[in-house]
Amino acid sequence: MLELLSENMCLRLLLIEDDYDLAESIIDFMESRDCSADFAASGKQALSLLKDNIYDVIALNINLGRRNGFDICSNIRQVLRLRIPVVILTEGGGVSDILNGLRCGADDYISKPFSPDDLFVRVQAVLERQKRQKRQSIADVFKVGDLTLDPEKGIVRRGEQNIRLSSVCFRILLRLVEKSPGFVSREELEYDLWRDQPPMTNALKAHFWTLRTRVDKPFNKQLLYTMRGRGYKIEDVI
Repeated sequence: MLELLSENMCLRLLLIEDDYDLAESIIDFMESRDCSADFAASGKQALSLLKDNIYDVIALNINLGRRNGFDICSNIRQVLRLRIPVVILTEGGGVSDILNGLRCGADDYISKPFSPDDLFVRVQAVLERQKRQKRQSIADVFKVGDLTLDPEKGIVRRGEQNIRLSSVCFRILLRLVEKSPGFVSREELEYDLWRDQPPMTNALKAHFWTLRTRVDKPFNKQLLYTMRGRGYKIEDVI
């Protein structure tokens, strides 16, 4: 199991937020961790900073005044062509806001109200996931515990035993493995599988149950977990 990056990790954050009190508390917290944060209260300021500076991660309030965060996120991905991880800041974790943010290219989200420490942990997880994905893209094989997944060959194995999965179950497992040890929300998985037309039934729940019967049930150690009210994950818990 991979650990989160050290709390003393030096990173540079771009915070795009029009709540000055929240921005000040986040910046103070980042500096207390020997990290740096630039602040932009508008999309125009943010895009100007992005053209002239290099950042490790972006925290973006999607409910800005004149130019909403969805437009800014789309601009970052489609115009500036930057792959910097983006964590969107949502009001109350509304499903539509989360889905729109993911469609625009965001990597993760955190719902207000949150503490600067909560955001810092989420930023660490996003950066660790990116780092892990880069390593996995080189190896072309994902490993969680005794489970191995080869996306190119479509092979899933636990120990020496091959596991046959439907295309939907394989895509769910791949998404979970890519984000491990973090979790994937139900909304993210449904959008990955069905885009804007998710089924009206509990199809995702049924597919996850099928996935567990293939990946977990025949083996002694559990890897797949349901996080009630949050989503799903795969993790090798020691």
